[in-house]
Amino acid sequence: MNQVHEQTHRVLKRLLVNGPLTGLPRRPGDQTLLLRLAASRFETQRAYRESEVNEVLRSWLQTFCAPFGIDHVTMRRLMVDSRLLARDRSGSTYRIDPARIETLGAGEAIEPAQVLAEIQSEREARKKRRAI
Repeated sequence: MNQVHEQTHRVLKRLLVNGPLTGLPRRPGDQTLLLRLAASRFETQRAYRESEVNEVLRSWLQTFCAPFGIDHVTMRRLMVDSRLLARDRSGSTYRIDPARIETLGAGEAIEPAQVLAEIQSEREARKKRRAI
């Protein structure tokens, strides 16, 4: 694991230690991490309709957030505000900004759902050890 990947894993483990996320993290760095990970879900050369962006984000968020934890609309707006996702003038299509992603190092191939499963597995292993 490279250093960025390890740091991302460590932060996600801290965020998910108590289970699925129930809301947007308060720390700006944690929010930026989630935005980078969300941006990595999109192809850089493709234009997306708003409904497609919503579906990608909704599906991804469901893997590690509690119901009503973080909504896809908020995540989409934060991505636009951070300029990771650019909306055309008419507002009908969105594109990932590859230059912005490279600047932030958003290419990590780490899944919050995998980190959550790892935490749950570790918790179960500890319970089994205590039961013996």
